[in-house]
Amino acid sequence: MSTILEFMRVDHDRLDNKIRIYSAEKLVDIEKAENIFLFFKSELERHIIWEEDILFPVFERKTGIEDGGPTSVMRMEHIQIKKHLQEIKRKLHAREIQDPCDEEVALFKVLEAHNQKEENILYPGIDNLTNEQEKVQMIKQMSINK
Repeated sequence: MSTILEFMRVDHDRLDNKIRIYSAEKLVDIEKAENIFLFFKSELERHIIWEEDILFPVFERKTGIEDGGPTSVMRMEHIQIKKHLQEIKRKLHAREIQDPCDEEVALFKVLEAHNQKEENILYPGIDNLTNEQEKVQMIKQMSINK
């Protein structure tokens, strides 16, 4: 993969598939579903770290846009996402999960809009602002943490 958009889109797809598997499994085997969810949560949190520690600083440095810009919006949405993840984890642990779970629905809505903004605005912006060597370096940093 040679662009940030390609690399991150593949990760979005992988995460989307994992949460779909969890959603189907929770109706069959709640313990297995909980393990799937915990893996998904860990992987999504790692994805957020990649963005906040690797990608966003590059975007902000290259554009000079920090407060009030797209990365500020993304960080606020990351806080919402983490809250939903924590609440789903709590409900799973307490076996309070119904179908559909309000927290899951809220998480799906936030993630869908969030991923679209990243894939349509932020990642292409980073690709346009960086040269091939910078892209390779960022992808390498994220790949090390896979």
